[in-house]
Amino acid sequence: MKISKPSIFTRYIAKSLLTFFAGVVGILMFVIFMNQFIRIMDMAMTYGTSWAWIASSLLNVMPDVFTMAAPMAFQIAILLTLTNMSEHGELIALRAAGFSFKEIVRPLFFCALGLFILLFFMSNWVTPRSYKRLIDRRQEARQKITKVTLEPKTFLNLGEWDLYLEELDEDTDEAKLIHLIRKQDEGALSTKVNATSGKIILTDRAIGLQLQDGQMQRIDAKDPTAIVAANFDNYTMSISLTKEYQRKQRVGELTSTKILRLLRQGGLSPEEKAEYRTEVSLRNMMAFAPLILLFVSCPLGFSFGKRSNKGWGMLFSVIIIFTFYLLMTLGLSLGKKYGFLSYPGPWLPIFVGAAAGWYLWKKRLNI
Repeated sequence: MKISKPSIFTRYIAKSLLTFFAGVVGILMFVIFMNQFIRIMDMAMTYGTSWAWIASSLLNVMPDVFTMAAPMAFQIAILLTLTNMSEHGELIALRAAGFSFKEIVRPLFFCALGLFILLFFMSNWVTPRSYKRLIDRRQEARQKITKVTLEPKTFLNLGEWDLYLEELDEDTDEAKLIHLIRKQDEGALSTKVNATSGKIILTDRAIGLQLQDGQMQRIDAKDPTAIVAANFDNYTMSISLTKEYQRKQRVGELTSTKILRLLRQGGLSPEEKAEYRTEVSLRNMMAFAPLILLFVSCPLGFSFGKRSNKGWGMLFSVIIIFTFYLLMTLGLSLGKKYGFLSYPGPWLPIFVGAAAGWYLWKKRLNI
């Protein structure tokens, strides 16, 4: 009986915690995800991306959404679990049955430890890779010219080129009276192509033109009177719908292993060193957050009387979470501003939480 009693209790309280955690993390992830969803859909509408691009972007958002929501959800789940047990008199019954606070906390601790391992792996490796893929998808969308719709008697901007079609048969892609104008950066006319007929082939990345019976004119920007003109019977050309753009890699895209490698190699400015160190420290602090939130929340949960309800648990959760993220923001600012605080700075909420938890446990146990 002595062996089975803790086992039954462990399964019961772990199940209760995980049930609350699943519900809360789902709600928080939905709230955070909707903000990202709106941004991604706005980009999709602006740049005319495919459904595959949208699905890929949304999937790559999920790891970051989970790592943001999980610590908050776990803290709320702890207090909801303890207030629910207190409300039904289960905590008093367990204490009367001989269970110590250590035994009651043990299953909660193992859940926190499991979440710590998961967040440690995701924050340091999974989330940066997903974030990089997300930024690559956004860059891919920005490089593509806004969704092209061929319409007759309308000037269509294609980046460097302006296209005009007098007539267009959408079934055969045959066009009449085609005009193409290319302008230089300073606005001077550089190339002009006219054709009486032709075929327009539109793909996701380019527009192919098979022109017939036309003329090409080129004008020197330095000497507008210098015009080169040539007639043609058939002329084939392609206009790219993508724009080349080089971007600087963000620190959030780098795995922690790569960041530490760059720090060891040197060559970084003091500002970059502080940013890289702070990023690595922040990722590990967020992974450790469930453990310290458990340490702070349990003595508060044990203090609730039998008449307590879940509203008190939510109230204390909001206070703890607000304080935690306020201290985290302060620690990040200090870490990026002062190089010697770049590693310990983000851990400010952990240090304060450890001190607060020690005080609450001391008061609770009357040590």
